Amino acid sequence: MRIADFTQIHKDDVFIAGGKGANLGEMTAAGIPVPKGFVITADAYREFLKENNIDEIILRVLTEAQTDEQALLSAVGTFRKKIIIGHFPAQLETEIRNKYAELGEAARVAVRSSATAEDLPDASFAGQQETYLNVQGIEDVLLQIRHCYASLWGERAVRYRFNQGYNQSGVAIAVVIQEMVESEKAGVLFTVNPVTQNKDEIQINASYGLGESVVSGRVTADSYIVNKSGDVLEVTIGSKETQIVYADKNTKEESVSEEKRTARALNDTEIAALLSAALKIEKHYGMPMDIEWAIQKNEIYILQARAITTLKNNDDEKLVQEYLKGSKLTRMMKQNMAFQFEKMPFAYRALDFDYMLAINNQKARIFAEGGIVFNSNPVIDDDGIQTLPENKKGFTLRIFHIFKIIRMLKNFDYCVEVCKNFMTQYEQEIAHIKTLDFENMSLAECTAFMERSYVLTEKLAYDRFKYALFPSFLMSKKFTKIIQRVDTNYSAFDFYWELNNKTAVVTNAVSRIADTIRKNTALTEAILSGERFNTLCADFPAFKQLADDFIKENGFKSDYNCYCIEAKTFIEDPYRLVNIIRPLLNTADTSDQHSHDNKNYTDLIQQLKRIYGNKYPRIEKDIQRFRYFHVVREESQYLWETLFYYVRQCVKRINILLLNSGDYKNGIANLFHRELLEVLKAGYISDVYKEKIARRNEKFPLAGKVWEASKLLVFDSKGDVLKGVSGSPGTAVGTVRIIRTPKEFYKMQKGDVLVCHLTDPEWTPLFKLASAVVADTGSALSHAAIVAREFNIPAVLGVGFATAKFKDGDLITVNGNKGEVRSCADASGAF
Repeated sequence: MRIADFTQIHKDDVFIAGGKGANLGEMTAAGIPVPKGFVITADAYREFLKENNIDEIILRVLTEAQTDEQALLSAVGTFRKKIIIGHFPAQLETEIRNKYAELGEAARVAVRSSATAEDLPDASFAGQQETYLNVQGIEDVLLQIRHCYASLWGERAVRYRFNQGYNQSGVAIAVVIQEMVESEKAGVLFTVNPVTQNKDEIQINASYGLGESVVSGRVTADSYIVNKSGDVLEVTIGSKETQIVYADKNTKEESVSEEKRTARALNDTEIAALLSAALKIEKHYGMPMDIEWAIQKNEIYILQARAITTLKNNDDEKLVQEYLKGSKLTRMMKQNMAFQFEKMPFAYRALDFDYMLAINNQKARIFAEGGIVFNSNPVIDDDGIQTLPENKKGFTLRIFHIFKIIRMLKNFDYCVEVCKNFMTQYEQEIAHIKTLDFENMSLAECTAFMERSYVLTEKLAYDRFKYALFPSFLMSKKFTKIIQRVDTNYSAFDFYWELNNKTAVVTNAVSRIADTIRKNTALTEAILSGERFNTLCADFPAFKQLADDFIKENGFKSDYNCYCIEAKTFIEDPYRLVNIIRPLLNTADTSDQHSHDNKNYTDLIQQLKRIYGNKYPRIEKDIQRFRYFHVVREESQYLWETLFYYVRQCVKRINILLLNSGDYKNGIANLFHRELLEVLKAGYISDVYKEKIARRNEKFPLAGKVWEASKLLVFDSKGDVLKGVSGSPGTAVGTVRIIRTPKEFYKMQKGDVLVCHLTDPEWTPLFKLASAVVADTGSALSHAAIVAREFNIPAVLGVGFATAKFKDGDLITVNGNKGEVRSCADASGAF
């Protein structure tokens, strides 16, 4: 069946009509007022692909890409282009023309995508495929059907299916052709209160014109909370500045009068009618529903209905609380975890957790050498679920060694010499690892590498902490005292100005690339329009050369440097480079990075010479060593990022050998390191370990929820003022720009306040644009603090919930002196 009326379709026809089409047919059969229409089925889509030989292209790409998300995303643009220029089989086109004619000559219709995995109970695909409103004339209808087909291969939809584990080759799309309702009012309705999850209440969002303004979030709609007995419990009047209405073709947005903006969009009679329809739909489906509705000439129409997929699982919530029960954090532990969450923003898989321990255990080891018991590591159980550290602290008899260790840490000459020696040694080891052939390794060779990589991680982290970071931290107050003779707002970290460390190298390289690209108008426009990395390389050889040179020098820089398994380098995900460059192309020339606000290291040193006179030569030597330790901090981290890249190659090889799949994240990454070594030495995965992999995979979503809930114990989420630590002094007022991942870098504009969960070196170019920085996690030693000082902008870190409290466009005041952030609506007299 290629075309079906709503009257011919029911809820079980998802694989024919898609989720949207099946629901419209089901509601039509149940007597719910649904505008007339028909569905061009998924079979017609498959026939269209076959007619244009596109099915063969898609199958080939999916086979080659397998679990390589980047390769898949690079190809989908080609799918879309071929679909849009394709032609319908003659008989199918005739049937569509005839069916559209039945709705009336030049009927106004909505052309809506209806994916065969959409609107199912376990997935929220809403909004990932396209809808076209007020389409008139058969030629436009045929064009928009092809656009709907193409939207199945939009990047957002493909990425979502990939991350949710859906079979890309199994998904298809139907298209709904439905009469338009020229509504005076429209909106959405939830048959359960989505905030409190009270099942005895519904929430209605309403505004004027077509419902697209509410669904797309273009207006702040009215909100009505109504109990299921019909009592209106709460009314919140939205601003409703605009409405979407019919244009001669498609739709247009127009202003709403002041009188209508301040008035309720719905009266009590309309609310009662919507409640009645909602209860009928909820009863019919037997579950909470998300409903799109419209009102035309006092008549209620239901445009869509789907199961609400975002409700919390109460069983999971109980389990989360069980894991957190009894957790008590001291003030010191909270401060430590505010920093730790920056390095550990999301839950680890078992193998990843062990590589994190290989790094983090070294701090506890060094403390233990001085008789101090201090453990900042999260705890993980056999299900792979992490909870906050146990409050272990105290002293041992080795405390008498502490003074000897402190003397050693203060001996900068000795520590520098050790650093130079171990950096040379580890660079040689990494160079050797680069020569290994991971694609053809035997299990025995993989075993040897996995053993060696873990020991190497431990040794590298131990030397880095003991001989570079600990001396810097121990002596930071001394250097703060020295530099504050120049300016009392300075701290020891301001000695890092113009330092040629790995972060600065990457940042300067990115700036130079942006400056070069800006001279090429066509290339600039291609990047700003969101063109894929592979397409840019193919269309612009100059860009490919720039990217190749950058990756050759900085390719192992990863997005999450304290994750081994989950991290990705520029080599693995080169599109990250485009994400970083894009916001810089909207600004003036970015060259001369260090010209910002008198942050001139040479001038600083000259002032210190004048202040300290004869004492200066010894001070200068210590400053140079202090700066060198920061270089070691950055370069050693790059070494383990490089090592982790090769660990992933080895883990992938092991997974192929043992499980015949490259998908190691759902495979052997769910074994702890010691368990993996046992498997490797046995040469196969026993049933015991297969069960562990399956169980930890199943529990991994719960692990993420527990880790997120743990943050509520660390950060204060109450009150109007968010309080954290001062990362960089100063006060700024600016517009909030929420950036959650590098994929959102493009949103950043000059003068915005960067509000994020965390930053790492990859984020440094954004500091060029920011007027201030606010981060949920972090401390005075964080990347964000150091770079914000370099750029002379205020930063407040470890505030906990800035990314949840604020939204894009909010105006906030950032006080880096007090470590406070607040909305400007609350800011009068606060500073």
